[in-house]
Amino acid sequence: MQPRGEQQDWPADAAFPNGALVQKKGRASWRGKIVGWYRTDITALGYAVESAFEPGSVQIYPETALLAWDGERQAGREEVA
Repeated sequence: MQPRGEQQDWPADAAFPNGALVQKKGRASWRGKIVGWYRTDITALGYAVESAFEPGSVQIYPETALLAWDGERQAGREEVA
């Protein structure tokens, strides 16, 4: 584990860059921007995603659970500020 306050380079094998807009796959609705990454023994690569609609609220997801997102709401098709 990286000591607090020290940063590692962004993973070379990452599918998404820092700051990319993503959405969770499937029926659950979570959309936002990538603000960090992690690895565990069972997760090759995962991301911390800050909600576009609930600022400051962050969820973590494995890379395989995310898709690129265009920044628009699906129902109202409103763009994120």
